[in-house]
Amino acid sequence: MDSKPLQPSPMLQGLEDLNAWRSAVVEHLHALSNMTGELGLLPGSVILRLETLAFEIERDSLRLALVGEFSRGKTELINALFFADQGTRLLPSGTGQTTMCPVEIRGAPQGRPGLQLLPIASRAMDVSIEKLKRAGSAWVRLACDMAQPAHERSAILKSLTETTCVAIEEARRLGLCPPLNRTPKDRERSICPSCGLGKVLIPRWRHAQLFLPHPILDAGLTILDTPGLNAIGAEPELTFSMLADADAVLFVLGIDTGVTQSDLTIWDQYLRRNQNQPQLVLLNKIDTLWDELRDPFEIDDEVSAQIEKTAQRLGIPAERVLPVSGQKALLARIRGDADLLEKSGLPQLEASIARLLIPARRKVLEERCIHLVEQVVRDQRQLLVDQIRAIVAQEDSIRGLKERTSEKVPRLVAQHKAMLANFDQDRQRFEARKAVFRAAVDRALLEPLSPDRFDARIGAARSEMLAAWTTAGIVERFRSFFAEAIAHFDTALQGSAEINAQIASEYATLQERYRLPSLSAIPYAIMPRRAELLAMAENYERFGMMLEIAVNTQSAVVRKAFLTVAGKVRDFIVETRRDAEGWVDEMMAVMNRQLELYRQKAEEELDALENIAVAMGNIDTRLQQLQQNREALAERSAALEQIAAELRRALEGDARA
Repeated sequence: MDSKPLQPSPMLQGLEDLNAWRSAVVEHLHALSNMTGELGLLPGSVILRLETLAFEIERDSLRLALVGEFSRGKTELINALFFADQGTRLLPSGTGQTTMCPVEIRGAPQGRPGLQLLPIASRAMDVSIEKLKRAGSAWVRLACDMAQPAHERSAILKSLTETTCVAIEEARRLGLCPPLNRTPKDRERSICPSCGLGKVLIPRWRHAQLFLPHPILDAGLTILDTPGLNAIGAEPELTFSMLADADAVLFVLGIDTGVTQSDLTIWDQYLRRNQNQPQLVLLNKIDTLWDELRDPFEIDDEVSAQIEKTAQRLGIPAERVLPVSGQKALLARIRGDADLLEKSGLPQLEASIARLLIPARRKVLEERCIHLVEQVVRDQRQLLVDQIRAIVAQEDSIRGLKERTSEKVPRLVAQHKAMLANFDQDRQRFEARKAVFRAAVDRALLEPLSPDRFDARIGAARSEMLAAWTTAGIVERFRSFFAEAIAHFDTALQGSAEINAQIASEYATLQERYRLPSLSAIPYAIMPRRAELLAMAENYERFGMMLEIAVNTQSAVVRKAFLTVAGKVRDFIVETRRDAEGWVDEMMAVMNRQLELYRQKAEEELDALENIAVAMGNIDTRLQQLQQNREALAERSAALEQIAAELRRALEGDARA
C-alpha cells in the first residue's frame, strides 16, 4: 500500500506568516513616518524612531536555541527539522561527530553562503563574541554552498566537530580547565590518549556561524546549536547573552535516560528561571524503544510514563514534553515516508513550534510597536486639535470684530501690537534661560550617566572581583556593581525631576499668560528604565550565582562573565543617556514650536486686524481663509487617524488575510 504524501511544514507556514505580518507592519510604519513628516508637528527624532523601529522589525529574526547534554541528538534534530530537503545529513551528527562549539545558523546575507569559525585562542582576549563578529580578521572563513557536492560540503562542516590537543597549562589559561589548586587529585596529571601526559583535548573552535540560503532561514529563523554542560558553563557569553536572549528554547533529553543529573544542572542553572522564554522539552531517540516483539501499546505506555516523570522532575506541564526521533524523522523526510514521519513525532513538534513559539515572538514585536505608535498618534492628534481650536477662536474673534464699529478697530490693533511686544520680551527672557536648563541637564541628568564613570567603575570592580577568593565574595561584587549602577540611576532620576520642575515652571508662566498648550505630549520617564536595570540585576545575579565560580575564582571564566555583564550594563547606560539627551532636545523643540505657533498666530491676527482697519470688507475674505485652513487641518487629522487604524489592524490581524 502506497504511503500517504508528506504534509507541508506548519513551522515554515508559521514563519512565512510571521514574515508577511512583519512586512505589512513595516509598510504601515513607513506610512505613519511619512505622514508625521508631512504634518511637521513633532521633532525629527520621532520620525527617526519610527524608521528605526521599522528597520529593526524588518531585520528581526526568531532565535531558536537547542540545548542539552552531549550526544542527545540536537544536531540530528536540526537536520530533520530544517535540512531534510538536502536528501542527506547536512550537519555532522553521526557516531563520534559531536558538535564541539556553539553554532549559529542563519540565512545567507546577500546570497553569500559560508562557514565562519572563531579560533579557541580568542578566549584569552577580553573581547565579547558579539564584538568579534564585527572583526572579520578574527575568523577563519570557509566556502560552504548548497550547490557543492554533498561530500565536499560534509568535509567542510566536519570542522564543527574538531578538537585540538594542548598542554594543560594552556587549557587552564583559556579557562577550559580549573586552576591547579582546584583540580581533583586524580586529575592533576591529565593524560590525553592521543597526545600523552600533561595534555588535554579541547575544542578547536570557540564559536561558529553558518550562513545558508534556505526557505526557513530566509523567512526569519536563526538556529543556535549548543554543546553540552561543560561548554555551556565555560563560555559566559553563551549563558548570559545567547541563551538568555533566545526567543525560544528546545531542551533535548534522551528517552532512554530521562532527566539525568547533568540535564537537571542545565535546566536549573540556565533555563528554568526564564519565565518569559517559550520552552519545549524533547525526549529524543524514541526509536530505541521500538521493538517488533513488544506490544505497541506497551511502548506507548512506557513513553507516556517517561513524559509524566520528566514533567514532574522539571516542574513543567506534561504538554510541554514531546517524544521525538530526530534520526527516523530525517530518514522519513528523505524517503518521503509519511507514516514513519508521523511515528517519529516530528509533525507534533513542528506544530508546537508554530503554535507556541512563533506567536510569542510576534507578541513581543507587537508590544514594541503599539507603545511607540500610540504615543506618536496621540501627540499629533492633540496638536492638531489645538490648532483647530485656535482657528475656531480666531473665527469667533473676527466675527465679533465684524459686529463692532470701525472706530474700535484701531484701538484693538494697538493693543495687539503691545501684546506682541510683551510676548517677544518674555520669549527673549525664556531663550536666555535655556543655557541654564542645559547646564542643569549636564549636571543633574547626564553626568550621573557618564560612560567614563562606568568604565572606571567596571575596571575597579573587575580588579576587586579577581581579588575575591570565595563564591560569596564574587556574588557580592556582582550585587555591589549593580547597586552602584542603580545609585547613579537614582541620582539621574532625581535630576530629571528637578529639570522637569525647572522647565515646567518657566514654561508655565508663558502658558498661563498667553494660553499656550501644555507639554504633556512629551513626558520623560526614567523610572521604567530603572525598573529594567533592576530586572537585569536580578537576572544576572541569578546567572552569576549559578556559575561554577567556586572552582574557577581566578580563571578567565570569572573575568569574561563579569566583562559580559558589565558590557551589557554599560550599553544600557549609554542607551539611557542617549534617550535622556533626546528627551531634552524634543522638549526644547516642542516648546520652540509652541512659541513659534503662537507668534505666527498672533501675527496673523494682527494682519487681520490691520486689514480690517483698512477695509472692513476684508473680514469676509479672512473668515473664508480660516475656514479653509480649518478644513485642511481636519483632512490631515482624518488621514492620520486612517493610517493609525490601518496600522492597528495590521498589528492585530492576519497579514495574509
